[in-house]
Amino acid sequence: MDIIKQILDSFGGTLPNDSKTAAAIARNASPEEVSACATEEGLHALAGALFEACEEGGETNAALDSNVHVSEALVHRLQEFRQELPPECETARLIDAEARLEEISEAAQKEGLTSLATMLFEAEQEQGRAT
Repeated sequence: MDIIKQILDSFGGTLPNDSKTAAAIARNASPEEVSACATEEGLHALAGALFEACEEGGETNAALDSNVHVSEALVHRLQEFRQELPPECETARLIDAEARLEEISEAAQKEGLTSLATMLFEAEQEQGRAT
């Protein structure tokens, strides 16, 4: 899965259905257009992640699909999610403790953080294929 699709999938569950960004993703708009919508709507983490992926070559850069880059992207996304979580949240506590992905994913699922849980589940699957 290319990095841009991973980014869009990881944010998908957090976007309001009536947002311009969600509409752009639904119609398969370019990453640049999705990023512009996200910026306009104040979704800076999504806009920044897409901008970085586009700067690195996005879909055309095969190196971005390697497990090393996906892992780096995952760590970055976890930190972005962490910044938006209240400190008393179990998921935040586990991210801070650098717990295993499975533990963070379970806590995220229990706390209704569906997009985070999905992103972590996909990362776990990727790790399983790499080993």
